[in-house]
Amino acid sequence: MRRVELLAPCGNFECLKAAVNYGADAVYLGGTSFSARAFANNFNHEELVEAVKYCHLRGVKVYMTINTLFNENELESALNEARFAYEHNVDALIVQDLGLIYRIRQEMPDFDLHASTQMHIHNIAGINVCKKLGFKKVVIARESSLDFIKEACKQDIPIETFIHGAICVSYSGQCLMSSATKNRSANKGACAQCCRLRYGLYENNKRVPTDTDYLLSPKDMSLLSDIPSLIEAGVSSFKIEGRMKSSAYVGLVTSLYRKAIDSYYKGEKFSLSQKEYNELLSVFNRGFTDSYLKDNKADIFSNFRPNHMGKEIGKVIDYRDGHCLIRLFDNINQFDGIRIISKKGDTGKILNTLTVNKKMVSKAFKNEIINVKVDSPVLKGDMVVRTLDYNLENRINDYELKKRPIDIKIKFNPDEDIEIYAKLDELEYKEIVNERPQEAKKAPISLSDLENVFSKMDNSPFVINKFSGEVGNSFMPKSLLNNIRRNFYEHFEECILNSFKRSANPFTLDNDIKSDIHTSDITINEDKLKVINPECDYTSGIICDLGGFDKLVEDKTIVGYYTLNIMNSYAYELVKRLGCDIVVLSSEINNVDDLINNYVKRNGMINPYVVNGKRTLMYLKRNPFIKYSDNNKLVISDGTNLYDVHISDVTRIIERNLHSNDFKNVHKCNIERW
Repeated sequence: MRRVELLAPCGNFECLKAAVNYGADAVYLGGTSFSARAFANNFNHEELVEAVKYCHLRGVKVYMTINTLFNENELESALNEARFAYEHNVDALIVQDLGLIYRIRQEMPDFDLHASTQMHIHNIAGINVCKKLGFKKVVIARESSLDFIKEACKQDIPIETFIHGAICVSYSGQCLMSSATKNRSANKGACAQCCRLRYGLYENNKRVPTDTDYLLSPKDMSLLSDIPSLIEAGVSSFKIEGRMKSSAYVGLVTSLYRKAIDSYYKGEKFSLSQKEYNELLSVFNRGFTDSYLKDNKADIFSNFRPNHMGKEIGKVIDYRDGHCLIRLFDNINQFDGIRIISKKGDTGKILNTLTVNKKMVSKAFKNEIINVKVDSPVLKGDMVVRTLDYNLENRINDYELKKRPIDIKIKFNPDEDIEIYAKLDELEYKEIVNERPQEAKKAPISLSDLENVFSKMDNSPFVINKFSGEVGNSFMPKSLLNNIRRNFYEHFEECILNSFKRSANPFTLDNDIKSDIHTSDITINEDKLKVINPECDYTSGIICDLGGFDKLVEDKTIVGYYTLNIMNSYAYELVKRLGCDIVVLSSEINNVDDLINNYVKRNGMINPYVVNGKRTLMYLKRNPFIKYSDNNKLVISDGTNLYDVHISDVTRIIERNLHSNDFKNVHKCNIERW
C-alpha cells in the first residue's frame, strides 16, 4: 500500500528544518521571486541549493512554487527560475501560469509539474486536461468536497489536498478583489487579504444589522479528524498551508498530522488530546472548520476577528492609569504574548515582565491576578487571549534531528585495499580506499573498533543500523581511519544527491494553433453563465476553466473566458492549441502590446479581446449573507467603496464601476474589446 505524502510549508530555513525533523515527507518553498507568498522570507539561490541538499540527504522531497501569473516581460525571468530549480534537482514545480507551463514542457520536458490549487481544478474534466498537459500531480481546488475528492482520486493521476491552514473565501485562483482595490494581485502573490477587512451590508440602500463586520473572513481549515477518510479516498499528498507562519507552527502542525497518519497505518485510532489542541490554538488559529469537505453548509466564517485568535486565558478586572489587572483562567509565563480584545480597540503585549502581588515572577498560575502595563485604555470585562506561548515555541524548536538508518559492511585486511559498502533503502554504494592496513604487531583493530569510528557522525543525517564485515589481523592509525570515514561519508552523500538527477522524457502536444476568428462584437452575459460551478455547462462554447478543453463543442466558436487568467503570449498560444478560437485576456494584464507583438512574431495575426465591463471580483461557494437576508441582490461596503452582491448558484462580489483596460496600440493590433 502506497503511503500518503505529508507536505509541509517552508518560508525560511528554520521552518524547513522543523518540517523535516518533525516528519514531513516533502516540503514546498518559494524563491525570492514569483511565489504566491511573496511576503514570506523565501529562499535565494544559495539557500535553495542548500535546502535541496538538506532534504534529499534526509529522504525528503522539495517542491518549489512558481505559482503566480506572469506578464509578457516577466515570463523569461520565471523560466530562468525554473531552469535553476531544474539544474539543482528540485523534485517538482508547483505552477499556475499556462505560459510558463508551456515553456517548461518545451524546454524541460522531464521536469515534474504539479498543478497549483490556483489553477482552479474543481472537476474531472479539469483533471483530464492536466493529464493531457503532462502534469504529475494535481492540487485540487481548496473548496473541494469529499465526494469530489473520491472521484478525483480515481483518475489515474496523484491528487493533493489541503488539510490545514488558511483558506480563501473565493474560489481558488478566481479572486480579483485585491488587484482591483489595492493594486496588489493575489494571482501574483501579493494578496492584500481584502476578505479579512470590515464590511457593512446594505439592502435597498439601508444598513442591515449584522453580528459582525467581518462578513467575508474565513476560519482556518483543520482536518485532523478526517485523515482516515481522506486516505481511504485515495489522496496521494496532504498539504499544510503556512509559508508565512513560524517554525513553531510548522513543527507542531507537521508533528500532529504525522501522528494522525502513522496512527491510521498502524490500525490505531487517533484523537487529539486537550493539551495538543490548546497548543494548536496557541501557534495560530482563526477558529477551525472542516471547510467544504463534507459540503454540509457548516459555517466557515470567522466572525470574531480576522487574525490570530490565540487561546483565552483571562479577563480584565480593572484598569487605572495605564495599568490593567487580569484574572487568569490558565497559567502564563514570562515572555508570553497576549492580546486584550477591547471595544476601545485591541492591544497586544509581550510580557517581558510578569507581576503578581507587586512581585516579579517567571510564571503566574490560574486564578492569580497579574498587573500589566498597556499602551492604550481597556475596559473591565475585556477578554485576554494568549497569542504567543514562549515555552511552547522554545520546546518545539528544540527538536531531535532526523537520522536515516544505513547498513555498512567493510573489508579490512592487512596489505589489501579497504572496501566499504553502504546501503540506504534501495540505494547501494561501494568505495575502494587506496589505503592498506598494516599487519598488526600488537593489538589488532576489531570490528567493534571500526564501528565506533564510523559511528562518529554527529552532524550527519545517518545513523548506523547494522555494521558488519571482514577484519583480519590489521592495524591503522586512528587519524587515518578518521580521514577515511570523513571521505567515505562525503562521497556517500554525493552518491545520494546524484541519484536525484533526471533523464529526459519528451513531451508533445499535438494540437495545431487554431486560426483566429475575427468577430466584431462578442458579448458575454455573466448572469447567464455558470462560470465557476463544478457542474459547468460548456455547451455555450464559452470556456471559463481548464476543464472546458475536455468538453469542446463541435460547430461552436470556442471562447476562452478571462477567468482562464491569460496574461502572456505563450499562455495565449497554449489555449489556442487546446482549441480556443477567441481568447479574452486577463483583466490583470499590464501590457497587451508586448503579448501581441511576441505572438505575431511566432504565429502571425492575433485578435484577442480585453475586458471592458463590470468584473466579478470574488466567486463564493458559500453565501455568508443568507442569515441576514434572502435578497439575491445586496451591497457591501468597506467604508470607501461599494460592491454589488449577486446571489444565485454562486455568490458573486461585483465591482460597481466599469473596468476598461487601455492599451496604446489597440487599433494597430486589430484588438477587439469585450
